[in-house]
Amino acid sequence: MSCNLVLIVGFVTGCSKSSISEEERFEYYELNRQNTLRMFRPVMYNNSDSRQEELFKFIHISDAHVSPWSNGNHIHHLYNIIEAVRFANDTVAKINAIVATGDHISNHTTTTQNEAIKYLTHFTNSLYHNNYIPTFTSTGNHDANMINPDYATHTLSKTYLYNLLTSKINHTIYSDGMENYYYADLKNPMDGTIRIIALDVTDQEHFVYNAQHNAILSQKQIDWLCHTALKKDMTEHHSVIILIHHPLPPANDEILNNIVYNEFLYSWRMIPEIIESFRTKNTLTQKYLNRLNVSDSISVNVSFDNTPGEFICYLGGHLHTYLDYEVKSTTDSTLPKQIMIIANNMSPSDYRSTSQIERTEIGLRNNTFNIYAIDTKKKVIYVTFFGATSFYYPNVIVLQYL
Repeated sequence: MSCNLVLIVGFVTGCSKSSISEEERFEYYELNRQNTLRMFRPVMYNNSDSRQEELFKFIHISDAHVSPWSNGNHIHHLYNIIEAVRFANDTVAKINAIVATGDHISNHTTTTQNEAIKYLTHFTNSLYHNNYIPTFTSTGNHDANMINPDYATHTLSKTYLYNLLTSKINHTIYSDGMENYYYADLKNPMDGTIRIIALDVTDQEHFVYNAQHNAILSQKQIDWLCHTALKKDMTEHHSVIILIHHPLPPANDEILNNIVYNEFLYSWRMIPEIIESFRTKNTLTQKYLNRLNVSDSISVNVSFDNTPGEFICYLGGHLHTYLDYEVKSTTDSTLPKQIMIIANNMSPSDYRSTSQIERTEIGLRNNTFNIYAIDTKKKVIYVTFFGATSFYYPNVIVLQYL
Protein backbone atom coordinates (compact mmCIF):
# COMPACT_ATOMS: atom_id res chain seq x y z
CA MET A 1 0.00 0.00 0.00
CA SER A 2 2.72 2.50 1.00
CA CYS A 3 4.83 1.63 -2.07
CA ASN A 4 1.91 2.36 -4.38
CA LEU A 5 1.33 5.65 -2.62
CA VAL A 6 4.95 6.70 -3.11
CA LEU A 7 4.65 6.03 -6.84
CA ILE A 8 1.50 8.14 -7.00
CA VAL A 9 3.21 10.97 -5.13
CA GLY A 10 6.14 11.00 -7.53
CA PHE A 11 3.77 11.24 -10.50
CA VAL A 12 1.49 14.01 -9.30
CA THR A 13 4.18 16.27 -7.87
CA GLY A 14 6.05 16.14 -11.14
CA CYS A 15 2.96 17.20 -13.07
CA SER A 16 3.39 20.43 -15.04
CA LYS A 17 -0.21 21.14 -16.03
CA SER A 18 -1.34 24.67 -15.20
CA SER A 19 -4.92 23.67 -14.40
CA ILE A 20 -6.74 20.52 -13.37
CA SER A 21 -10.30 19.30 -13.26
CA GLU A 22 -12.41 19.23 -10.11
CA GLU A 23 -12.23 15.42 -10.20
CA GLU A 24 -8.41 15.49 -10.21
CA ARG A 25 -8.36 18.10 -7.47
CA PHE A 26 -10.59 15.94 -5.29
CA GLU A 27 -8.35 12.92 -5.96
CA TYR A 28 -5.35 14.86 -4.67
CA TYR A 29 -7.35 15.95 -1.65
CA GLU A 30 -8.40 12.37 -0.92
CA LEU A 31 -4.81 11.10 -1.14
CA ASN A 32 -3.69 13.81 1.28
CA ARG A 33 -6.62 12.98 3.54
CA GLN A 34 -5.64 9.31 3.64
CA ASN A 35 -1.98 10.14 4.30
CA THR A 36 -2.97 12.50 7.10
CA LEU A 37 -5.40 10.13 8.80
CA ARG A 38 -2.82 7.34 8.69
CA MET A 39 -0.53 9.52 10.83
CA PHE A 40 -3.24 11.19 12.88
CA ARG A 41 -5.38 8.23 13.98
CA PRO A 42 -2.82 6.71 16.39
CA VAL A 43 -2.63 9.97 18.40
CA MET A 44 -6.31 10.85 18.57
CA TYR A 45 -6.86 9.04 21.89
CA ASN A 46 -5.29 8.54 25.31
CA ASN A 47 -5.43 4.92 26.49
CA SER A 48 -3.40 5.27 29.70
CA ASP A 49 -6.31 4.92 32.13
CA SER A 50 -7.68 1.65 30.73
CA ARG A 51 -10.27 3.67 28.83
CA GLN A 52 -10.06 5.43 25.51
CA GLU A 53 -10.19 9.20 25.94
CA GLU A 54 -10.45 11.49 22.95
CA LEU A 55 -7.84 14.26 22.77
CA PHE A 56 -8.50 17.89 21.86
CA LYS A 57 -7.83 18.05 18.10
CA PHE A 58 -7.61 21.09 15.88
CA ILE A 59 -6.34 22.49 12.60
CA HIS A 60 -3.92 25.40 12.34
CA ILE A 61 -3.81 27.36 9.08
CA SER A 62 -1.84 30.52 8.47
CA ASP A 63 -0.82 32.96 5.76
CA ALA A 64 -3.59 32.09 3.29
CA HIS A 65 -2.65 35.26 1.36
CA VAL A 66 -5.91 35.47 -0.57
CA SER A 67 -5.42 37.69 -3.64
CA PRO A 68 -5.79 37.72 -7.44
CA TRP A 69 -2.23 36.34 -7.76
CA SER A 70 -2.33 33.67 -5.04
CA ASN A 71 -1.92 30.07 -6.14
CA GLY A 72 -4.27 27.84 -4.16
CA ASN A 73 -6.17 30.75 -2.64
CA HIS A 74 -7.03 32.94 -5.62
CA ILE A 75 -9.97 35.20 -4.75
CA HIS A 76 -12.24 33.24 -7.11
CA HIS A 77 -10.87 29.78 -6.24
CA LEU A 78 -9.93 29.43 -2.57
CA TYR A 79 -9.22 25.72 -2.94
CA ASN A 80 -6.73 25.37 -0.09
CA ILE A 81 -8.97 27.01 2.52
CA ILE A 82 -11.91 24.93 1.28
CA GLU A 83 -9.81 21.76 1.72
CA ALA A 84 -8.92 22.72 5.30
CA VAL A 85 -12.60 23.28 6.13
CA ARG A 86 -13.56 20.02 4.43
CA PHE A 87 -11.00 18.07 6.46
CA ALA A 88 -12.03 19.79 9.70
CA ASN A 89 -15.64 18.72 9.14
CA ASP A 90 -14.65 15.14 8.25
CA THR A 91 -16.40 12.85 10.74
CA VAL A 92 -13.40 10.50 10.85
CA ALA A 93 -10.94 13.23 11.88
CA LYS A 94 -13.21 14.45 14.73
CA ILE A 95 -11.68 17.93 14.75
CA ASN A 96 -12.69 20.23 17.64
CA ALA A 97 -11.58 23.61 16.23
CA ILE A 98 -9.80 25.54 13.46
CA VAL A 99 -7.48 28.49 14.04
CA ALA A 100 -6.12 30.87 11.38
CA THR A 101 -3.15 32.96 12.55
CA GLY A 102 -3.12 35.95 10.23
CA ASP A 103 -2.04 37.21 6.82
CA HIS A 104 -5.37 36.10 5.45
CA ILE A 105 -4.75 38.31 2.40
CA SER A 106 -1.86 39.49 0.25
CA ASN A 107 -1.37 43.09 -0.78
CA HIS A 108 1.05 45.47 -2.48
CA THR A 109 1.38 49.25 -2.70
CA THR A 110 -1.41 49.57 -5.26
CA THR A 111 -3.95 47.45 -3.33
CA THR A 112 -6.86 49.75 -2.57
CA GLN A 113 -9.00 49.68 0.54
CA ASN A 114 -11.92 48.25 -1.45
CA GLU A 115 -9.72 45.51 -2.91
CA ALA A 116 -8.43 44.54 0.54
CA ILE A 117 -12.03 44.40 1.76
CA LYS A 118 -12.91 42.15 -1.15
CA TYR A 119 -10.00 39.79 -0.42
CA LEU A 120 -10.95 39.51 3.27
CA THR A 121 -14.59 38.98 2.36
CA HIS A 122 -13.65 36.05 0.11
CA PHE A 123 -11.46 34.66 2.89
CA THR A 124 -14.18 34.71 5.56
CA ASN A 125 -16.87 33.47 3.17
CA SER A 126 -14.76 30.44 2.30
CA LEU A 127 -13.62 29.81 5.87
CA TYR A 128 -17.14 29.71 7.32
CA HIS A 129 -19.13 28.25 4.41
CA ASN A 130 -20.50 24.81 5.33
CA ASN A 131 -18.24 24.89 8.37
CA TYR A 132 -19.70 23.53 11.61
CA ILE A 133 -16.43 23.47 13.55
CA PRO A 134 -15.61 26.37 15.94
CA THR A 135 -13.24 28.53 13.90
CA PHE A 136 -11.12 31.43 15.12
CA THR A 137 -8.93 34.02 13.40
CA SER A 138 -6.22 36.40 14.52
CA THR A 139 -4.75 39.29 12.52
CA GLY A 140 -1.48 39.39 10.58
CA ASN A 141 0.64 42.24 9.28
CA HIS A 142 -0.86 42.13 5.77
CA ASP A 143 -4.47 42.25 6.92
CA ALA A 144 -4.69 45.99 7.68
CA ASN A 145 -3.35 46.84 4.17
CA MET A 146 -0.82 49.40 5.42
CA ILE A 147 1.85 48.81 2.77
CA ASN A 148 0.90 52.08 1.04
CA PRO A 149 1.97 55.13 3.11
CA ASP A 150 -1.32 56.84 2.22
CA TYR A 151 -2.99 55.24 5.23
CA ALA A 152 -6.17 57.29 5.14
CA THR A 153 -7.36 55.91 1.79
CA HIS A 154 -5.81 52.43 1.85
CA THR A 155 -5.75 51.09 5.41
CA LEU A 156 -8.42 48.91 7.01
CA SER A 157 -9.27 50.26 10.46
CA LYS A 158 -9.89 48.00 13.44
CA THR A 159 -13.64 48.47 12.82
CA TYR A 160 -13.26 47.21 9.25
CA LEU A 161 -11.24 44.24 10.49
CA TYR A 162 -13.78 43.50 13.20
CA ASN A 163 -16.69 43.52 10.75
CA LEU A 164 -14.80 41.43 8.20
CA LEU A 165 -13.15 38.93 10.56
CA THR A 166 -14.00 38.85 14.26
CA SER A 167 -17.76 39.35 13.94
CA LYS A 168 -17.94 36.34 11.60
CA ILE A 169 -16.60 33.85 14.16
CA ASN A 170 -19.00 30.92 14.54
CA HIS A 171 -18.55 30.34 18.28
CA THR A 172 -19.05 32.43 21.41
CA ILE A 173 -16.12 34.76 22.03
CA TYR A 174 -15.36 37.26 24.79
CA SER A 175 -13.83 40.50 23.57
CA ASP A 176 -13.35 44.01 24.89
CA GLY A 177 -16.07 45.60 22.77
CA MET A 178 -15.47 45.77 19.01
CA GLU A 179 -11.85 44.70 19.30
CA ASN A 180 -10.00 42.06 17.30
CA TYR A 181 -8.51 40.43 20.38
CA TYR A 182 -10.70 38.00 22.32
CA TYR A 183 -10.80 34.67 24.08
CA ALA A 184 -12.99 31.61 23.59
CA ASP A 185 -13.58 28.62 25.86
CA LEU A 186 -13.95 25.19 24.27
CA LYS A 187 -14.84 21.93 25.94
CA ASN A 188 -11.87 19.61 26.23
CA PRO A 189 -12.93 16.01 25.47
CA MET A 190 -10.47 14.92 28.21
CA ASP A 191 -12.43 17.13 30.67
CA GLY A 192 -11.76 20.74 31.44
CA THR A 193 -11.55 23.67 29.04
CA ILE A 194 -9.25 24.83 26.28
CA ARG A 195 -9.05 28.63 26.28
CA ILE A 196 -7.96 30.15 22.97
CA ILE A 197 -6.67 33.71 23.27
CA ALA A 198 -6.31 35.60 19.98
CA LEU A 199 -4.06 38.68 19.98
CA ASP A 200 -4.38 41.52 17.47
CA VAL A 201 -1.00 42.64 16.06
CA THR A 202 -2.56 45.59 14.19
CA ASP A 203 -4.06 47.22 17.28
CA GLN A 204 -3.99 51.03 17.29
CA GLU A 205 -6.73 53.63 17.55
CA HIS A 206 -5.24 55.86 14.85
CA PHE A 207 -2.90 55.21 11.93
CA VAL A 208 0.33 56.15 13.69
CA TYR A 209 2.59 53.15 13.13
CA ASN A 210 2.91 50.96 10.06
CA ALA A 211 1.29 47.62 10.92
CA GLN A 212 2.73 46.11 7.73
CA HIS A 213 6.21 46.19 9.33
CA ASN A 214 5.45 46.22 13.06
CA ALA A 215 3.52 43.97 15.43
CA ILE A 216 1.40 46.44 17.38
CA LEU A 217 -0.30 45.64 20.69
CA SER A 218 -1.91 48.49 22.64
CA GLN A 219 -1.88 49.21 26.36
CA LYS A 220 -5.60 48.45 26.40
CA GLN A 221 -5.03 45.02 24.82
CA ILE A 222 -2.23 44.14 27.25
CA ASP A 223 -4.37 45.17 30.23
CA TRP A 224 -7.16 42.96 28.88
CA LEU A 225 -4.74 40.04 28.39
CA CYS A 226 -3.39 40.32 31.94
CA HIS A 227 -6.57 41.03 33.87
CA THR A 228 -9.31 39.42 31.77
CA ALA A 229 -8.16 36.79 29.25
CA LEU A 230 -5.73 35.11 31.67
CA LYS A 231 -7.96 35.50 34.74
CA LYS A 232 -11.71 35.78 34.15
CA ASP A 233 -13.53 32.54 35.02
CA MET A 234 -10.19 30.70 34.87
CA THR A 235 -10.14 27.34 36.66
CA GLU A 236 -7.48 24.77 37.44
CA HIS A 237 -8.90 22.77 34.53
CA HIS A 238 -8.21 25.52 31.98
CA SER A 239 -5.42 25.11 29.39
CA VAL A 240 -4.41 28.18 27.37
CA ILE A 241 -3.35 28.51 23.72
CA ILE A 242 -2.33 31.92 22.37
CA LEU A 243 -2.66 32.94 18.71
CA ILE A 244 -0.10 35.56 17.67
CA HIS A 245 0.95 36.00 14.06
CA HIS A 246 4.56 37.11 14.58
CA PRO A 247 7.11 34.61 15.90
CA LEU A 248 8.66 35.12 19.29
CA PRO A 249 12.46 34.61 19.37
CA PRO A 250 13.67 31.02 19.77
CA ALA A 251 16.12 29.86 22.41
CA ASN A 252 18.06 27.97 19.74
CA ASP A 253 20.70 30.29 18.20
CA GLU A 254 20.70 28.43 14.89
CA ILE A 255 16.98 29.01 14.44
CA LEU A 256 17.32 32.56 15.74
CA ASN A 257 19.83 33.40 13.00
CA ASN A 258 17.38 32.32 10.29
CA ILE A 259 14.23 34.17 11.25
CA VAL A 260 13.13 37.77 11.65
CA TYR A 261 11.52 38.15 15.05
CA ASN A 262 12.14 41.68 16.27
CA GLU A 263 9.14 43.31 14.60
CA PHE A 264 7.31 43.88 17.88
CA LEU A 265 6.74 47.60 18.38
CA TYR A 266 7.06 47.08 22.13
CA SER A 267 9.73 44.67 23.32
CA TRP A 268 9.27 41.04 22.29
CA ARG A 269 9.91 40.20 25.95
CA MET A 270 6.51 41.55 26.99
CA ILE A 271 4.28 38.62 25.99
CA PRO A 272 6.64 35.83 27.15
CA GLU A 273 7.20 37.58 30.48
CA ILE A 274 3.44 37.94 31.03
CA ILE A 275 2.94 34.28 30.21
CA GLU A 276 5.85 33.21 32.41
CA SER A 277 4.30 35.09 35.31
CA PHE A 278 1.03 33.28 34.60
CA ARG A 279 2.80 29.90 34.44
CA THR A 280 4.79 30.45 37.64
CA LYS A 281 1.91 32.22 39.45
CA ASN A 282 4.01 35.30 40.18
CA THR A 283 3.73 39.09 39.97
CA LEU A 284 5.05 41.13 37.04
CA THR A 285 5.70 44.86 37.20
CA GLN A 286 7.51 46.11 34.12
CA LYS A 287 7.61 48.88 31.53
CA TYR A 288 8.20 48.04 27.85
CA LEU A 289 9.51 50.79 25.60
CA ASN A 290 8.35 51.53 22.08
CA ARG A 291 11.36 50.87 19.83
CA LEU A 292 10.33 53.66 17.41
CA ASN A 293 9.34 56.23 20.01
CA VAL A 294 11.26 56.19 23.29
CA SER A 295 8.73 58.51 24.93
CA ASP A 296 6.03 55.83 24.52
CA SER A 297 5.75 52.63 26.55
CA ILE A 298 3.39 49.94 27.82
CA SER A 299 3.20 49.25 31.54
CA VAL A 300 2.39 45.86 33.02
CA ASN A 301 1.40 45.46 36.65
CA VAL A 302 -0.27 42.13 37.30
CA SER A 303 -0.31 39.41 39.93
CA PHE A 304 -1.14 35.81 39.05
CA ASP A 305 -0.52 34.58 42.62
CA ASN A 306 -3.99 33.05 42.93
CA THR A 307 -4.74 32.46 39.25
CA PRO A 308 -5.27 28.82 38.23
CA GLY A 309 -4.76 27.34 34.77
CA GLU A 310 -1.87 26.17 32.61
CA PHE A 311 -0.26 27.37 29.38
CA ILE A 312 0.10 25.05 26.38
CA CYS A 313 1.73 27.01 23.54
CA TYR A 314 1.75 29.90 21.07
CA LEU A 315 0.57 29.38 17.49
CA GLY A 316 1.70 31.71 14.71
CA GLY A 317 2.74 32.15 11.11
CA HIS A 318 4.60 34.90 9.20
CA LEU A 319 7.66 32.77 8.36
CA HIS A 320 6.02 30.69 5.60
CA THR A 321 7.51 27.46 6.87
CA TYR A 322 6.82 24.96 9.62
CA LEU A 323 8.78 25.41 12.85
CA ASP A 324 8.43 24.35 16.45
CA TYR A 325 10.80 25.63 19.09
CA GLU A 326 11.32 26.76 22.65
CA VAL A 327 10.92 30.50 23.13
CA LYS A 328 13.93 32.43 24.38
CA SER A 329 13.67 32.69 28.16
CA THR A 330 13.92 35.92 30.13
CA THR A 331 13.68 34.29 33.57
CA ASP A 332 15.28 31.53 35.63
CA SER A 333 12.08 29.52 35.88
CA THR A 334 12.39 25.82 36.69
CA LEU A 335 9.56 25.09 34.23
CA PRO A 336 10.33 23.93 30.67
CA LYS A 337 10.61 26.77 28.18
CA GLN A 338 7.46 28.03 26.44
CA ILE A 339 6.68 26.42 23.08
CA MET A 340 5.86 28.19 19.82
CA ILE A 341 4.58 26.42 16.71
CA ILE A 342 4.60 28.07 13.28
CA ALA A 343 2.37 26.92 10.41
CA ASN A 344 3.47 26.90 6.79
CA ASN A 345 1.84 29.35 4.37
CA MET A 346 -1.22 28.09 2.49
CA SER A 347 -0.30 29.63 -0.87
CA PRO A 348 2.83 28.28 -2.62
CA SER A 349 3.01 31.42 -4.79
CA ASP A 350 4.01 33.35 -1.65
CA TYR A 351 7.40 31.64 -1.56
CA ARG A 352 10.02 32.52 1.04
CA SER A 353 13.61 31.32 0.92
CA THR A 354 13.60 30.43 4.62
CA SER A 355 11.34 27.48 3.83
CA GLN A 356 12.92 24.25 2.64
CA ILE A 357 9.53 22.65 2.02
CA GLU A 358 8.91 22.12 -1.70
CA ARG A 359 5.56 23.31 -3.03
CA THR A 360 3.93 22.79 -6.41
CA GLU A 361 1.26 24.71 -8.33
CA ILE A 362 -0.99 21.66 -8.31
CA GLY A 363 -0.98 18.22 -6.77
CA LEU A 364 -0.34 16.84 -3.30
CA ARG A 365 2.20 19.50 -2.40
CA ASN A 366 0.11 22.54 -3.27
CA ASN A 367 -1.67 22.85 0.07
CA THR A 368 -0.45 22.40 3.64
CA PHE A 369 -1.64 22.96 7.19
CA ASN A 370 -0.88 21.75 10.71
CA ILE A 371 -3.04 19.35 12.73
CA TYR A 372 -2.68 18.94 16.48
CA ALA A 373 -3.90 16.56 19.15
CA ILE A 374 -3.35 17.77 22.71
CA ASP A 375 -3.16 15.39 25.64
CA THR A 376 -3.76 17.58 28.70
CA LYS A 377 -3.02 14.65 31.05
CA LYS A 378 0.38 13.76 29.61
CA LYS A 379 1.05 17.46 28.79
CA VAL A 380 1.90 16.59 25.20
CA ILE A 381 1.18 18.16 21.79
CA TYR A 382 1.11 15.74 18.85
CA VAL A 383 1.77 17.48 15.53
CA THR A 384 0.83 16.08 12.11
CA PHE A 385 0.32 17.69 8.71
CA PHE A 386 -1.87 17.79 5.64
CA GLY A 387 -0.18 18.16 2.25
CA ALA A 388 3.31 19.39 1.40
CA THR A 389 4.77 19.57 4.91
CA SER A 390 3.88 15.95 5.63
CA PHE A 391 6.48 14.81 3.08
CA TYR A 392 9.20 16.52 5.14
CA TYR A 393 7.80 15.40 8.50
CA PRO A 394 6.35 11.94 7.73
CA ASN A 395 6.17 10.96 11.41
CA VAL A 396 4.21 12.41 14.30
CA ILE A 397 6.10 15.18 16.13
CA VAL A 398 5.75 14.99 19.93
CA LEU A 399 6.21 18.19 21.97
CA GLN A 400 6.18 18.19 25.78
CA TYR A 401 4.72 21.49 27.00
CA LEU A 402 5.03 21.05 30.78
